[in-house]
Amino acid sequence: MTRRSGTIWKWRQRVAYRLLSRTERASWDGGSGEVAPVRLDYPHHDIWLRATSATERKWRVHACAKEPWTVRWLEERVGRGDVLYDIGANVGAFSLIAATARSASVVAFEPGYATFARLCENIQLNGCSETIVPVPLPLSDAAGLTAFTYRSLEPGQSRHVLGDALDGTPYKQPMCAITLDDAVAHFRLPLPNHLKIDVDGAERRVLAGAAAVLRGAQLRTILIESEAAAWDALALELGGAGFVLDVRHERPDKAGAPLYAVWSRRA
Repeated sequence: MTRRSGTIWKWRQRVAYRLLSRTERASWDGGSGEVAPVRLDYPHHDIWLRATSATERKWRVHACAKEPWTVRWLEERVGRGDVLYDIGANVGAFSLIAATARSASVVAFEPGYATFARLCENIQLNGCSETIVPVPLPLSDAAGLTAFTYRSLEPGQSRHVLGDALDGTPYKQPMCAITLDDAVAHFRLPLPNHLKIDVDGAERRVLAGAAAVLRGAQLRTILIESEAAAWDALALELGGAGFVLDVRHERPDKAGAPLYAVWSRRA
């Protein structure tokens, strides 16, 4: 490093440090230039996340407070040796709970490039490389080239769109989509006992490409997020696949927020 480049690096470090909150300054590692990992707000197990973006610091490290029903479903339904497909895994908070606290195997689907990179970092950080398989592909109703339209490019962000649907987007990325049934067959994935589906409007496409998985007797529960307008269609589809509604959750703090529901295999 030249003297000039070293001076510029130090100046950038000072600027970055000043932009941090007091808590983040306390955990700043001046030697590596990184913010130290932050503990996920899960009370029963130490799980650590890299959190460099505002979205990660606001939402991902507080995932349990944001979605207590998802935590309850994991604790009550997912057990040792089970296989969970986390479809729309984001940075991996719930995948990590399943793998570490519930001793489950996880296949984590996350197509967003920055968020997928962070998911992989978090898997490595928590020693879960043997129990979580990260997959960087979007799931849809048919295999083929599609667009993935980003709402934001920062890691941890959500509400991206599978397809060409947003104006003023920072990036529309060509992606190779695959159906869940094809992913299981081609990659020889272990069959799931549980599905968590959080794909911001693409739920019906995911289910349409998962007919064989939904028919599998080993699949016991599904936790799915959906917009209220899509509820009736999803309920009809899941009912036809042999599932009954266990419980439906609505966020009391946000009108018009997505619905979350747990469905179980009909006895």
